[in-house]
Amino acid sequence: MPLSLFIDGQKWRSHLNAMVAAKSGLVPVIKGNGYGFGLEFLASESTRLGVETVAVGLASEVEKVRSAFAGEIIILSPDHDKEIVTDSTVIQTISDIKLLETIDPSTQVIVEILTPLNRHGIQISELNRATSIIGNRSLKLRGFALHLPLAKVDKSWIISVLSKLPRASTVWISHLHDAKEVREKFPDLVFRERIGTSLWLGNESALEARATVLENRNIQGTAGYRQRKTSGNVIVASGGTAHGIGLTAPQGDFSIIGRIKIVGRALESFTGKMRSPFTWDGKVLNFLEPPHMQCSLLTSNKSAQPKVGDELKVRVRYTTTNFDQIIVR
Repeated sequence: MPLSLFIDGQKWRSHLNAMVAAKSGLVPVIKGNGYGFGLEFLASESTRLGVETVAVGLASEVEKVRSAFAGEIIILSPDHDKEIVTDSTVIQTISDIKLLETIDPSTQVIVEILTPLNRHGIQISELNRATSIIGNRSLKLRGFALHLPLAKVDKSWIISVLSKLPRASTVWISHLHDAKEVREKFPDLVFRERIGTSLWLGNESALEARATVLENRNIQGTAGYRQRKTSGNVIVASGGTAHGIGLTAPQGDFSIIGRIKIVGRALESFTGKMRSPFTWDGKVLNFLEPPHMQCSLLTSNKSAQPKVGDELKVRVRYTTTNFDQIIVR
């Protein structure tokens, strides 16, 4: 029995269409687990949208995306792969000056500039050296990349960097705030926004994750790998660690409310309760124990119990979830 992602096709695709229409030159990002949809699925949607270019995270993802998308593919990370140099529709991101001096001249390249994200890229002070190498070696330069933090960056920094780029350059950019204002200030630059989360997951009301009830038994005793004492119903539901269920990311909300939630979750764990992402009849179910690889054991003392074959709603983090099936309605 599967862990399923149900998509309201009309609502979801209306959002995608509106995003592409609103942002000229938008570059859909297709990477990792495909934001829960899978790489091939999003590649096919990108073909339907009629975009010229998509972006993947790693060189190893190119093959899967290519199976359903015939246009240009940018490799976002500086994951240089000599084996795909011959593919003239693949554009590789370079963040190392030394690599510019040795890379195959037939490679299409984008030079990434280091931003306050401080992940990878050349220093802006190295820009002249980079463009000199590109010119001397007649490299196929396709523009410059800026991967900005999600938090707003000092606008003067962005203006300073953009003003140093050669005229008519293409700027492949992620997480650009005040995009309209920036575009108007630099009419000689061509902006191509690379968008993933707000494109594919921008209308979450069109998406619903559901797990299937595999078993439901009334237990007065012990259950599970750890033989925990329980009194009530134990529900076995599809969805476990292999799907990404029960996996959590480090806390990113450092506000007072965010910290209170951390303390609350710690107190629940201390008392032996483990809230799950599964709900039935609007009520959150608790884990009996940590999720198994492909299913989860849940507890319920409600009078209304789900039957085998019923579906539970599941709150998931799409970027870490692998669904057994995707159903577009």
